[in-house]
Amino acid sequence: MTVDLSAAPLPEDLVPEDLIPASAAASLVQVDPKTIKNWIKAGELRGWLVNGRHYRVRRSEVLGLVQPVATVSGGH
Repeated sequence: MTVDLSAAPLPEDLVPEDLIPASAAASLVQVDPKTIKNWIKAGELRGWLVNGRHYRVRRSEVLGLVQPVATVSGGH
């Protein structure tokens, strides 16, 4: 889901200070910025457009995508 911040009112629970640029989000989880945009377009991550072209996402939602990898304990 993408919302254009320049054209729509902000949701009540969102303040602009909660948002980070897509490039910063990508660095945070070590993916390409295009991946962040693809996740937004696929509905896997909520995103907002600023001035019709700059994607922003909630830092907490990006970190929420990170899942621990289960480790297998072996005799090695």
